[in-house]
Amino acid sequence: MVTFTIKPTSIRTKTLDGLTGVVKLVEWILEGELSGQKFSLPQTTTLQDPEPASFIPLNQITEQQVVQWIENTVDLQPIKAHIELVLNKEAAKADLTQESLPWAPPAPEPTTPIPPTETSAPSPTA
Repeated sequence: MVTFTIKPTSIRTKTLDGLTGVVKLVEWILEGELSGQKFSLPQTTTLQDPEPASFIPLNQITEQQVVQWIENTVDLQPIKAHIELVLNKEAAKADLTQESLPWAPPAPEPTTPIPPTETSAPSPTA
């Protein structure tokens, strides 16, 4: 089962009807994890204007409140479905061994770097 986490990464504010620091845009990622595989998609959400009675000053906003605003604004199901599709493919590949193509030329042998030779500056004569 895929576990999902919403992680806000940035907010943008504006002054609106005398209220300063009104959060209008949230940048965030939705991360999914399945069998040790992780995949995330960045998102941007524009929020509706708050009611003055429910306005929360910027310095009092918590991460959980922003996550709740995202959950109340965005239909997460299509995003989650895409992440789950990718994770299922990656989890299936995780048990397989990557092989070279039989018809591909062999990879070049790594070369050993030649260490620089030490040179000494001529000694000054008195």
